[in-house]
Amino acid sequence: MADIRTERGSCRFVARMAEGRRPVIILEFFHRTVSILDHAALSFNLLGGLTLESAKKLADALNENVLDASVAVSSEHPLFAGELLPASKSS
Repeated sequence: MADIRTERGSCRFVARMAEGRRPVIILEFFHRTVSILDHAALSFNLLGGLTLESAKKLADALNENVLDASVAVSSEHPLFAGELLPASKSS
Protein backbone atom coordinates (compact mmCIF):
# COMPACT_ATOMS: atom_id res chain seq x y z
CA MET A 1 0.00 0.00 0.00
CA ALA A 2 1.27 3.48 -0.84
CA ASP A 3 2.34 5.87 1.89
CA ILE A 4 0.53 9.19 2.02
CA ARG A 5 2.31 12.44 2.80
CA THR A 6 -0.05 15.18 4.01
CA GLU A 7 0.89 18.79 4.59
CA ARG A 8 -1.49 21.31 6.12
CA GLY A 9 -1.13 25.05 6.46
CA SER A 10 -3.03 28.19 7.21
CA CYS A 11 -4.01 30.12 4.14
CA ARG A 12 -5.99 32.98 2.72
CA PHE A 13 -7.95 33.61 -0.45
CA VAL A 14 -7.29 36.68 -2.58
CA ALA A 15 -9.37 37.89 -5.54
CA ARG A 16 -7.55 39.44 -8.50
CA MET A 17 -8.02 40.09 -12.17
CA ALA A 18 -6.28 37.51 -14.35
CA GLU A 19 -5.30 37.51 -17.98
CA GLY A 20 -8.29 38.13 -20.17
CA ARG A 21 -9.80 40.48 -17.56
CA ARG A 22 -11.45 37.61 -15.67
CA PRO A 23 -11.53 37.52 -11.89
CA VAL A 24 -9.76 34.62 -10.18
CA ILE A 25 -9.38 33.60 -6.56
CA ILE A 26 -5.87 32.64 -5.53
CA LEU A 27 -5.05 30.43 -2.56
CA GLU A 28 -2.01 31.74 -0.66
CA PHE A 29 -0.34 29.76 2.12
CA PHE A 30 1.34 31.61 5.00
CA HIS A 31 5.04 31.19 5.82
CA ARG A 32 5.68 28.45 3.24
CA THR A 33 3.85 25.92 5.42
CA VAL A 34 3.07 23.53 2.55
CA SER A 35 6.46 22.76 1.01
CA ILE A 36 4.93 20.70 -1.80
CA LEU A 37 3.44 23.93 -3.16
CA ASP A 38 6.41 26.25 -2.49
CA HIS A 39 6.89 26.92 -6.20
CA ALA A 40 3.30 26.55 -7.31
CA ALA A 41 0.24 28.77 -7.43
CA LEU A 42 -3.28 27.49 -6.94
CA SER A 43 -6.03 29.61 -8.43
CA PHE A 44 -9.73 29.17 -9.09
CA ASN A 45 -11.20 30.43 -12.37
CA LEU A 46 -14.61 31.92 -11.78
CA LEU A 47 -17.70 32.06 -13.93
CA GLY A 48 -17.60 34.70 -16.64
CA GLY A 49 -20.45 36.77 -15.22
CA LEU A 50 -18.73 37.45 -11.88
CA THR A 51 -17.20 40.86 -11.29
CA LEU A 52 -14.03 41.53 -9.32
CA GLU A 53 -16.19 42.93 -6.52
CA SER A 54 -18.23 39.71 -6.28
CA ALA A 55 -15.00 37.68 -6.40
CA LYS A 56 -13.67 39.72 -3.46
CA LYS A 57 -16.86 39.02 -1.50
CA LEU A 58 -16.48 35.32 -2.25
CA ALA A 59 -12.81 35.39 -1.15
CA ASP A 60 -13.82 37.20 2.06
CA ALA A 61 -16.46 34.54 2.78
CA LEU A 62 -13.89 31.79 2.23
CA ASN A 63 -11.40 33.54 4.53
CA GLU A 64 -14.04 33.73 7.26
CA ASN A 65 -14.99 30.05 6.97
CA VAL A 66 -11.90 28.08 5.92
CA LEU A 67 -9.54 27.10 8.74
CA ASP A 68 -6.68 25.67 6.68
CA ALA A 69 -5.92 23.73 3.52
CA SER A 70 -4.14 20.42 3.09
CA VAL A 71 -2.39 18.59 0.30
CA ALA A 72 -1.98 14.82 0.29
CA VAL A 73 0.51 13.12 -2.02
CA SER A 74 0.86 9.38 -2.50
CA SER A 75 4.32 7.80 -2.41
CA GLU A 76 3.61 6.71 -5.98
CA HIS A 77 3.60 10.36 -7.13
CA PRO A 78 6.87 12.00 -8.28
CA LEU A 79 6.39 14.88 -5.79
CA PHE A 80 6.52 12.51 -2.82
CA ALA A 81 9.65 13.30 -0.81
CA GLY A 82 9.29 10.93 2.13
CA GLU A 83 9.38 12.13 5.72
CA LEU A 84 8.44 15.66 6.70
CA LEU A 85 9.78 17.74 9.51
CA PRO A 86 7.88 16.92 12.72
CA ALA A 87 6.40 20.43 12.95
CA SER A 88 4.56 20.08 9.62
CA LYS A 89 3.69 16.39 9.75
CA SER A 90 -0.03 15.69 9.78
CA SER A 91 -2.38 12.80 9.08
